[in-house]
Amino acid sequence: MNEFPFPFFGAGEAKYYMWAEVHVRFEREPSSYQRTAIESSCPGPLQDTIDWSEGRQLVVASGLFLHGALARAYPAKSGDEDYLGDDGWFYAAVSRVERFNSAIESWLGYANDHCPVMMAYRGEDSDSGGTEFSRWHEWSVTQLPRLMPELEPILAESIATRQQTHATHMVRGVMSMARRSRAKTSPAPGSGAPMF
Repeated sequence: MNEFPFPFFGAGEAKYYMWAEVHVRFEREPSSYQRTAIESSCPGPLQDTIDWSEGRQLVVASGLFLHGALARAYPAKSGDEDYLGDDGWFYAAVSRVERFNSAIESWLGYANDHCPVMMAYRGEDSDSGGTEFSRWHEWSVTQLPRLMPELEPILAESIATRQQTHATHMVRGVMSMARRSRAKTSPAPGSGAPMF
């Protein structure tokens, strides 16, 4: 039995600069009851934007002052202090950020219990130092070939219509993560190894 319930690209200890967002694609369109349960259980800092599209695509996002929301939502461990960065921005204590990351993973599990999740995606914020990817992310990258029959039509439609959707943004982000992961672990191009 697999230890991970569904692919979560970007799983791990993420760092954030000004804001955060998480994309979720469900196996099927959730019922109105399921949507309500999923929305109401979303971590508070991500409830500034809750947007459903295409029936089964969900994006949740914070406002631009994520760290202030984290300081209000999660207690810090003793001795772990909030601080002002060199850029003058307020940053929540590391333990608050860790609690937020844990809350996202718990919420995704809860959402999956209500309606099966096909995949989730959280982009890596390079301005903040990126994400220390977990085994869940690493396993997710290995699942990409299985997901491609579902993802390719999303990209094809966006090319045909010249429209960027939440689903398109998610798929492009996932593909970019997979390419970077592949580049770190694969032999050089031309060596005969398959590339994404």
